[in-house]
Amino acid sequence: MEKRKKKKHSENLRFVVMNEDTFREKYSFSLNLRNIYILLSSIVVIFFLLMFLLIAYTPIKHLVPGYGDIENNTYILKLNRYIDNLETQMKTQEQYNKSLRKIILGNDTSAMVNNANKTMIGRKIPHTKNINNNAKEEFKDLQFVTPLNGKINKKIEVKSGHYGVDIAGIKDSPIKAIMRGVVIFSDWSTETGNTIIIQHPNGMISVYKHNSSLYKEIGDFVEEGEVIGVIGNTGTLTDGPHLHFELWKNGLPLDPLDFIDVQGG
Repeated sequence: MEKRKKKKHSENLRFVVMNEDTFREKYSFSLNLRNIYILLSSIVVIFFLLMFLLIAYTPIKHLVPGYGDIENNTYILKLNRYIDNLETQMKTQEQYNKSLRKIILGNDTSAMVNNANKTMIGRKIPHTKNINNNAKEEFKDLQFVTPLNGKINKKIEVKSGHYGVDIAGIKDSPIKAIMRGVVIFSDWSTETGNTIIIQHPNGMISVYKHNSSLYKEIGDFVEEGEVIGVIGNTGTLTDGPHLHFELWKNGLPLDPLDFIDVQGG
């Protein structure tokens, strides 16, 4: 009886594929329990290997409980940090735009200057002259091109709201950039007429108002001494052809005459 069982287990099976009409054998191979076991085991292993690769290297992994949660949480944390940084940058840009708008239009600039004079990083700034002295020390190695040679009609008067100097010059005289930088404003303003503003690499901003025409647009890169406009009398806050020129650093006005030499002034 035992011999028959052993013989039965060791029996080989033959799988044959033949032509139904001619009964001619096409394919055939032998099978036994061992081969069947190996075949089924191989199929199972390959199946699970493919499933692992599919889950590990495709978006399907996000659907797997646990793993997907960890991955999503990490992504959400990164996204939150990115949003926080973006909000900070937007607030900074918004504040910068407000300050720039005040420089262009001249609205409420006195309040901005007074507030800046009172507190900056928790300490009091003594006087505008001290600000100019600090700036002169910082920029002592830099050379500034005179924007327009002419006569100084009016100097800077921070208390009265005049944050630059008025330079009278010959008609059609070119207005030049004091140093290299990028144009951040080039447009018409009701009060200041054709106005152009340049952001310089050292954080300084130069402002040129009342031009008859402008040669540069927003985003243009200019070199020091490059012509950016023509002297004019545009805008309501003017009573004759001249250049109103301003210098700003960290939202505070600087005295241009401490940095440029206006011949004939």
